[in-house]
Amino acid sequence: MSAPIPRLSIVTPCLNGISFIEEAIQSVLDQDYPNVEHIIVDGGSTDGTLELIKKYSHVRVISEPDQGLYDALNKGVRVSTGDIIGHLNCDDVYEKGALEKVAGTFLDSPAVEAVCGGVDVFAHGENGTMRVTAQYVRPGDLELSFENATTGPCLTNARFFKKSVYDKIGLYEPRFRIAADREFLIRAALAGIQSRGIPAVLYHYRAHAGSLTFGRRSPHRLKTLNEFLEIAEAHIPTDGRIDPIEPFCREWHTRTTAEAAMRALRERNFPLALSYAKRGRAYTPSWPVVFLAILFRRVVTGTSH
Repeated sequence: MSAPIPRLSIVTPCLNGISFIEEAIQSVLDQDYPNVEHIIVDGGSTDGTLELIKKYSHVRVISEPDQGLYDALNKGVRVSTGDIIGHLNCDDVYEKGALEKVAGTFLDSPAVEAVCGGVDVFAHGENGTMRVTAQYVRPGDLELSFENATTGPCLTNARFFKKSVYDKIGLYEPRFRIAADREFLIRAALAGIQSRGIPAVLYHYRAHAGSLTFGRRSPHRLKTLNEFLEIAEAHIPTDGRIDPIEPFCREWHTRTTAEAAMRALRERNFPLALSYAKRGRAYTPSWPVVFLAILFRRVVTGTSH
């Protein structure tokens, strides 16, 4: 007797996403997967998004004010009926056949609690053509590891978790408005969640002017860095405790304070740069040497951001 087809719940957080959300909806429909629900959690769009979504009677819609992206995701996870949960941003799309590959991997390995596919990042050129700017499909990129949860590619939207994982480790922490996915992955890695990778592109991230996190030049970058630091510092004990992820968080903290200090210097905000330098040195006494090495490398390679 064959195993039942797993039910997948796809949760899409949205706020004024009329430019791209129809492509996201269509990418789920194009999967041709027989047991999927699509939940869109809207934060109160005023640009016609809700009217557009009404064209798709199969979509389950929650529309009410929220506390940001991860609060919206939490709402979707809570009401989902699927055995497996995936997250699709309103400006991104799935590769055709992605859900079938994910479900098949779970069926083939019942002990696996999470599956991660490869991703690419794409942008639209001046003539409207799609241009891939980055791709992550190597086995190491897809692991649920301490490194990927901190300094590596976290690839959250290409990760599918059994709903039982949320029961085990909890939902996203909404006070982190940008970096809650990394904090969640740290908890998942610490809990020993078993994960398997699919070394093929299953998810397409769209880089555009309204992207929340893509690119070091994002207007949200400093807020992102501050959230990184808060999460990292929570896993660098100062009371003698042992935290297995400490070495990774210490490196993450060093890199992050270095980048934040450089941003402040470029903006000629010297007191802020000094505060990040002090914060970095408090956890890594050799921080000035590391900072100068990073600065030198960027100057030599011509990296300005």
